Amino acid sequence: MTTREFAAQESALQPSAPLSEVPITTSAAASKMTRRDFAWHRMDTDKNLMVINSILMFEGPLDMDRLVSTIAHRLPNYPRFTQKVVTRLGQPRWIEDTGFDILAHIQLETLAQQVSGTALQQQLTGMAHVPLEKDRPLWHMTVIDQVGAGYAIVFRVHHCITDGLGLIHVLNHLTDDNDSHGKVPAMAGHPHRAQVARQSVCSRLVRCVSLLKVAAHVTRLSLLWPDASTRLKAPLTGAKQLVWLPPIEMERVRTMAKRMGVTLNDVWVAAVSGALREYLSEHGEQLNGRPLRAAVTFNLREKTNAFQLGNEFGLVALELPTNVDDPRQRLIQASKRMNAIKRSHQPQATMAFLSIAGCLPRPLQHFALNLFTSKGSVVLTNIEGPGRSRYLAGSKMTDLICWVPQAGLMGVGFAFISYAGQIQLALFVDTDLVQFPERLMTLTYEAFARLDLATRMGVEEGAATDALTGPPTGLAACSTNAGSAIGLQ
Repeated sequence: MTTREFAAQESALQPSAPLSEVPITTSAAASKMTRRDFAWHRMDTDKNLMVINSILMFEGPLDMDRLVSTIAHRLPNYPRFTQKVVTRLGQPRWIEDTGFDILAHIQLETLAQQVSGTALQQQLTGMAHVPLEKDRPLWHMTVIDQVGAGYAIVFRVHHCITDGLGLIHVLNHLTDDNDSHGKVPAMAGHPHRAQVARQSVCSRLVRCVSLLKVAAHVTRLSLLWPDASTRLKAPLTGAKQLVWLPPIEMERVRTMAKRMGVTLNDVWVAAVSGALREYLSEHGEQLNGRPLRAAVTFNLREKTNAFQLGNEFGLVALELPTNVDDPRQRLIQASKRMNAIKRSHQPQATMAFLSIAGCLPRPLQHFALNLFTSKGSVVLTNIEGPGRSRYLAGSKMTDLICWVPQAGLMGVGFAFISYAGQIQLALFVDTDLVQFPERLMTLTYEAFARLDLATRMGVEEGAATDALTGPPTGLAACSTNAGSAIGLQ
């Protein structure tokens, strides 16, 4: 049964929908694919697949019929999930897959006994090695029953369809804020009703200056020396492993950030830097001199435009404070370096580079990509997920974990995703570069604990100093308050 037949059957069984409801749409006109998305589409290699792997865990029994019915009713509201990529006369286009069948994209795996955490991790790792089929829409779901006290959905989406912010929009549209909804999604944020938020119009002079700055950053990035030579820059083999551990309470990380007047992302960067420093030290590589460099994702899209999907982000080359031993000083350095990048045009420069790469012949694109990815050792991604618990087909989603792909010559990727008051850390590595990924993940958790202790001690020392010297007055007081306000942006 195709999706159109499925939708027709569902509609026949339902009472007449009120005028306020948006009907199911399962077809869309062909449209041009942006050169940036085309670059992601051609970025797959036998060493790195450009697939976003995620797992959604649910509590309670699995109702497969209701689950498939809900997904079939909602997911096609985004045309990209019923379209495939076709290149004609060198022009990439999204065209409707006339034979699209939702059941070919949703697979059920029912096991005789409960799946352990280790077995689930191994199963996901195996899936991560499998490329998506190119002759149909580039996504797939595997529903695994008997996971803990419920079930799990492994959702795999090719990066050419969307970035992290777009994926969260899709997940919000698929799910509800309670367990009593039917197949019809909420109207808030519905992709058929959402309006594009237009950016402010700049003068021609401002645009020209901005373009010159972007060009300067592209040149600067291309001239950077390759990253420090460590085991993380060894040749890739394509043997991957996905790792995750229990989540961290978001309030705990937010408290660390508030103590220092920094952002959650700064804490994340500092923790990963400490973990990498410790891991390499345990393997005989000291990082007291030259720091490691990371490619950190930087969103360039208005959140209200996430329904459009596609890729609207840049990658910034960040020198991690891996050469700083003290956790508190490491956090201060991470914040300074991130703030400097936020004020630059580097994110726009890398996004422009991807658009240019999508215009090049495939061999030249790979050459350019390898040149740029030689500048870093790891990818860091921070994704803001739903703030409250979500429900799919009546089941509460308890956990949301994502692994982002690495491109070119990079084989280590950390992801940090928030969901319902929790922060989930995930690691995706080439096992020839990181032979003990579980140890690196454990060190990341320990780095958060050290930052917690170091920032708490720093606040106590500051309070003791204030007690001896008295509170700041006049301009000093104004300066202190202004600095805190800026740091919490």
